[in-house]
Amino acid sequence: MHLMKKFSVPAVALLLVAAALSGCGNSSKPAAPIKTTGMNGATAVDIARASDAIAANPTLVNENLYADPTPMTFSTAVGAALEGDEPAPGFHRPMRWWRSIESSTRTVDLTFGDPDSTGRPTTALATVHRHLLGKFHVVFPDTSAPDSFRVVTKPLDDSWTRKLALHRRLKPDDDDTTATFDRDDWRVVGTSGVLVNSAGSTVNILSVRVQAGTLDTTITDPLALHRLRRFECFHGMDLVHLTVTTNHNDDIVVFYRDGERRPFTGHGDGTYTIDYVGWDFGGLRHVGVNAFARGTITSETYPYDSQAWLVPFVARDGYAEIEHH
Repeated sequence: MHLMKKFSVPAVALLLVAAALSGCGNSSKPAAPIKTTGMNGATAVDIARASDAIAANPTLVNENLYADPTPMTFSTAVGAALEGDEPAPGFHRPMRWWRSIESSTRTVDLTFGDPDSTGRPTTALATVHRHLLGKFHVVFPDTSAPDSFRVVTKPLDDSWTRKLALHRRLKPDDDDTTATFDRDDWRVVGTSGVLVNSAGSTVNILSVRVQAGTLDTTITDPLALHRLRRFECFHGMDLVHLTVTTNHNDDIVVFYRDGERRPFTGHGDGTYTIDYVGWDFGGLRHVGVNAFARGTITSETYPYDSQAWLVPFVARDGYAEIEHH
């Protein structure tokens, strides 16, 4: 059964995938307020155990790729992305940029559903929110003096969102040798990707197409739920081709993963492409696609305007089944 049929929750609809994360992390509750917006027979025990299940998956709750302060160096790399721009008042060719996150506040909205014959819920949807405050820094060359530069700082106010699906299952008591099911447990069974929007953003990513070996899939919504253990994947060391479509034909779109920051090549029609080599080892890894309104990077006065999708994929040595929707 498709996982989404278990939930009657609106605005849940993209692709995105995560590896099985059973057993990672500790069992303490996440250090974030839990707000229950739908009980459907849930007890205090259900809330506590569902919260523990979320805390036991810190890779999903505490993703840090987006907030990584590693600078993106434009220099010659972004020369191609900005090729053809004519000098104009207020326009500058940047040298590099980076984010500095000064405050991160996390909350979790938990909605229960699908009561069983006893009236207790069997599913839950957790929406994890992070409110990020800080600064966006852009370094421009200073034409008034040789070999000098100036740093322009813009306020940063980002909203980070990810959804997790949980399921309650019966399990035998640890001391019960007869294997009668007298206690139950909650576990994370599905995840979305991550959507990050700046306050008042005008730039929108419309789709991300991923081509790698036999894999050819297009993501159109970063917040759709997908089952763990059934996810998009490719062979290790495959050449991966990404095509991003945004709502502007002159955005600056940047690819990043751990230790790597590179600009996409724009084609003047709202599409942007890049190639990279997949990981040579298995496991969950996030790929970041960050679209900026052009003035964010090239103007001292244009405000910070950004949208990012963080897409989890898994590299494997063998073939893995892909779930289609």
